[in-house]
Amino acid sequence: MKTLIKLALILIVGVLVYNYFLGTEEEKATSEKVFEQVKDVGKSIGELLKAEKQKFADGKYDDTFERLGSSYEKLKEKLSSKEDQDKLDELEERKDELMREKESIEKALEADEMEEDLPKRQDKLNEELKTLWDQTKDLLRKIGEKEE
Repeated sequence: MKTLIKLALILIVGVLVYNYFLGTEEEKATSEKVFEQVKDVGKSIGELLKAEKQKFADGKYDDTFERLGSSYEKLKEKLSSKEDQDKLDELEERKDELMREKESIEKALEADEMEEDLPKRQDKLNEELKTLWDQTKDLLRKIGEKEE
């Protein structure tokens, strides 16, 4: 499938270049318009990359990881069952995995690498952090109910 897409892109670029240099005036104008639009898209992607890089530099996820860490410390003091301890260990392990993924995304952004899957990785990180936070709140509620 990737090969087919690459081939289609090469053909499209080939037609655009041909029309730009050897086409009629109308074809030349259309090709020039397409090239300008592609240039604008490239600039937009660059600006988006810079904005995301700045968000990471400003600590976009740091607060969430800090809150998770402090919640886990509080939970450790209140745990009474092995089952709850295992669940907390699982949550902490998942937090560490997500922290490593965050650092990997940060490195890619710092290196100005526009990987194809970088936006998907960021979305997945957001979703998984939300899920982790929800699971942490559920465990906090469960422990709180046991204390009452």
